[in-house]
Amino acid sequence: MSLAQWNTNLTNLRDVLAALYLTVQESRAVVEAAGINPVYVEFDTRAITNWHNILREANKRNKVQAIIEVAQKNYPENDFLKLALDNALTNVRGPDIVDKVTWHGAGDAGSLEKIMGAQSTLLPISFLETGLQRAKAVVRVLRGDGAMGSGFLTVNNLLITNHHVLANATEAVQATIQFNYQQSPRGLDLDVVSFRLSPEEVFKTSEANDWTVVRVQGNPNQDWGALKLVHVNPQKHDWVNIIQHPGGGYKHIALYHNMITYVDNNLIQYLTDTQPGSSGSPVFDSEWRVVALHHSGGWLRELNTKQMVFRNEGIHINVLIDALIADDLVDI
Repeated sequence: MSLAQWNTNLTNLRDVLAALYLTVQESRAVVEAAGINPVYVEFDTRAITNWHNILREANKRNKVQAIIEVAQKNYPENDFLKLALDNALTNVRGPDIVDKVTWHGAGDAGSLEKIMGAQSTLLPISFLETGLQRAKAVVRVLRGDGAMGSGFLTVNNLLITNHHVLANATEAVQATIQFNYQQSPRGLDLDVVSFRLSPEEVFKTSEANDWTVVRVQGNPNQDWGALKLVHVNPQKHDWVNIIQHPGGGYKHIALYHNMITYVDNNLIQYLTDTQPGSSGSPVFDSEWRVVALHHSGGWLRELNTKQMVFRNEGIHINVLIDALIADDLVDI
């Protein structure tokens, strides 16, 4: 398809894509997948302006077709994208589109419900209850020097966090972890329960893989449970959620635009929101299994490429599990 042909359809394509990808992070993933370096794109928080800028850059680089192909893979049943692939997206509201895409009325019951994307976002309502149970084991980590991070409790009263949160036994013995640092549905502070750590009993760390495991004093597992660790096999485009203490503040969960964008045996990258203080948080899949230990974010180099991408990143939980098994700290 020639550039001239596409110039008459860009406005309509912009409207379609702006409705499908509302956030900068979502659109950035499409740009990267289409082979456009995101540093050349002027992203904007307004979806219409954002996609105007993206398509303007794609048009310069003859990448509009690539953008459409990526979007069509994400939304294979979207009728507008099917038309765009055929260079027939001449009108997204008027008679042309009605002629080509039949609107089924109330008489066609099968047309009234559809999965809107490549993957269903439907989840059982028990997903929410299970998430609240898992959240009990997520803690705020307070270091002796005032720095803060996140972490979570697993079996045998072991705290898991990042090496850069607790790098050595001295930092661990001076630290405190806090359960229940959050607010009620009415916005009231809940009662916080604090524990100290016992690195003299267990302290293991890996600077290379940015994890630390340390024993917690007492028996917090009794009241706060544990996030059990199992080997997992997360895939690109899977959904992930992070329960965390962003900025060292109240416990939060990131639920939107949370797709995995890269995965290998050591690292997982994703679009899920975090802030400083979120380091050490558990990254969950849709079955509430821990798939990664969050540790960094920002402009990262995608491994095995020269491409810089704007993502968050965690340590694949299998790496940590294998290390804990080797030290007889957990029995998987």
